[in-house]
Amino acid sequence: MVKSDRTQHSGNFILDSLPPEEYKLIHPHLQPVKLRQNDVLCRARESIAEVYFPTTALLSWVHSTAEGQTVEVGMTGFEGMMGMTFLFDRDSAPWEVKVLLAGEGFKLNSRVFVSILRESVVLRRKVTEFAYLKLMQLTQSALCNRFHAVEQRLCRWLQAASDRVKNDELLLTRNILATMVGSTRPAVSIVTGTLQSAGLIRAVRGKITILNRTEMAEAACECYHIMKHEFDRYLLG
Repeated sequence: MVKSDRTQHSGNFILDSLPPEEYKLIHPHLQPVKLRQNDVLCRARESIAEVYFPTTALLSWVHSTAEGQTVEVGMTGFEGMMGMTFLFDRDSAPWEVKVLLAGEGFKLNSRVFVSILRESVVLRRKVTEFAYLKLMQLTQSALCNRFHAVEQRLCRWLQAASDRVKNDELLLTRNILATMVGSTRPAVSIVTGTLQSAGLIRAVRGKITILNRTEMAEAACECYHIMKHEFDRYLLG
C-alpha cells in the first residue's frame, strides 16, 4: 500500500490507498451518496450502472434460489467496493447487492471506473486484493453455514459486520439476521436471547449492540478468526 504523501481521507480504504496521481484521476468523478437501508445497488445478472465505495454503510451480497430463498454470501464496508466484477470484464454479477446498514459512501459511473481502472496500477492492485478477500469470505461462509451451529454463525457475523462499519451498534432485525446466517427467525431469536442473557449483546427491537467482543470471539467458530486474519492482513496492504 502506498503510504507516503497521501493526502486524501475519504473514509474508504481502497480510495485512501491510492497515490495522489491516481486519486486525482478518480476524485472528480466521485459523488457523495447517502445509502439507505434496503436500497438495492445492483440486481442479479443485470448490468451494473454505478460503482460504490462505502465509507460508513454496510453492503450485503445476497444470493437467491428459484423459490425465493436467500442467503448472504458476502458483506462489504469501508474496506471495499461494489463493482469488482469489472476487474474480470464482467458488467454484472450473479448476486444482488443491497444496503444492510445505512450510511454514506461514494459512487461513480461504471464506464468511467473501467476507464480509470485500466490506467491506474495501484487501483487495479487494490481491487484485485479486495476481490481475493471476497472470494475467501464467500468460500468460508459456505463452509460455515453448512457445518457450524446458528450461535457460532451469528457471533461470527455480528463481529464481522461490526468490523466493517467500526461500530458495535447494529440496526438490524431478527428477520435480516436470519437471512444473513442462513437460518430462521425463531432460531435467531433463541440465540440472541441466549447471548443477551450471557451479557455478550444487548438486543432490543431493531438493534443489536455488542457488549463483550472477547467472549463473542470465543463463542464464534474458527471461521471468524480466519476471516479476521485475512481482513487485517488486507488492511495492512
